[in-house]
Amino acid sequence: MPLSPFLDVETPVTFKDQPGVQSAVLYTYIPLCNLECFQCHNKLSFDSRSGFISYEKLSEKLDKLKLLGVELIIISGGEPTLEKRLEEGLKFIRKADFPVRIDTNGTLPDRIEELIRNKMVDGFALDIKIPIKDVYSDEEKARFKQILFSNKLENDEKLSWYVENLKKSVEKIKKFTLENGSQLTILRTVRYPLLTEKDLSDIRTFAESTGIPYQINPFYSVEA
Repeated sequence: MPLSPFLDVETPVTFKDQPGVQSAVLYTYIPLCNLECFQCHNKLSFDSRSGFISYEKLSEKLDKLKLLGVELIIISGGEPTLEKRLEEGLKFIRKADFPVRIDTNGTLPDRIEELIRNKMVDGFALDIKIPIKDVYSDEEKARFKQILFSNKLENDEKLSWYVENLKKSVEKIKKFTLENGSQLTILRTVRYPLLTEKDLSDIRTFAESTGIPYQINPFYSVEA
């Protein structure tokens, strides 16, 4: 049987990722991401040589998750919207009668719109990693590029690329949430040590203006 676009790795079951909903997490190829976030847990938690799970084995896994009472399948990565076979895998999961939430960094708004248009998703978790502003000081640029790219010397154009695409994605997800009454969409921010309390307050103000549920997640150092 052909391979799915999801890794053949342990599948966490959690109530934390989607508050109050028992969820299981599947992963697309971990190195497939267009950001290099500060101390990315997923990149450091999985062997980059992990192979993909077959659809036969995935079917068996989904059956077991159903028996465990799992109500939602979360797709994480890497960046799932970069996976070319993502829709193929989502169709398979949805045929197994599971709703699906996509975790995304929001840098591919056209891909997000395509998933919405093709009715492939029931919700999104969109990470807002830095304050969304029109102008940043040099000090802010250095900190925020360290968060997004693990490199404070990355060019400013890449920071602008992130901000502009994120704003577009937020608008598309906001429209999707309002039109579909989705209860499976959240905005979230990791409390990176490089963010100040003012930064976190600014992010919260921006997130809450969308009307989408928002949460701040703790930061855990991978060096601990």
